[in-house]
Amino acid sequence: MKNQTIRDERVISQRRKISSEADGILMFALLASILLQQFVINAPFKQYAAEFICFIGVSIYKLVRYMSLGLDLNGSGSHTKRMPLIHSLIAGVTVTAVTGGINYSQYAGKYQVDGIGYFLAMLLVTFLGSTFISYLAAWLFYHQNTVTQKKISSSSMTRKTGRCFILRACSTVNLLIMPFQRFSCF
Repeated sequence: MKNQTIRDERVISQRRKISSEADGILMFALLASILLQQFVINAPFKQYAAEFICFIGVSIYKLVRYMSLGLDLNGSGSHTKRMPLIHSLIAGVTVTAVTGGINYSQYAGKYQVDGIGYFLAMLLVTFLGSTFISYLAAWLFYHQNTVTQKKISSSSMTRKTGRCFILRACSTVNLLIMPFQRFSCF
């Protein structure tokens, strides 16, 4: 006799939700550790290389798995088309703030002599460049994800259409046989 345990769907769902939340917390902690070691402690790259590789590797793995399964990268609803723009603006502001902080800490003396205009121009160019590059990447991911979702939905429609054709053929055969069943020994 097999030992079968009945699993409650609610318990399984809650466990998956907890694992997903723990994944998010771990990714945030890895990113905070990398940024802290790079910009505050000024540690060499080899000190935080393992955290960096884990963060980038897991991010790429999640992105590829989401896209290959046709899952929504930006969620669902009316705001999905705006999400690449919002993500690129957040990335642009973040890159500009980090780069501006590092640049000002290293070249503050030059900016005081030459004027703050160069610093503001550098911030503007950094913001525009990083926003454009991140928007391009986000749009490419969004477009590829949309194409994958359309392929998956069209393949599932083909399977459903094939089943409907078989059902229609069977019902047509039944309609043809039914009159003969009344009057004969079918």
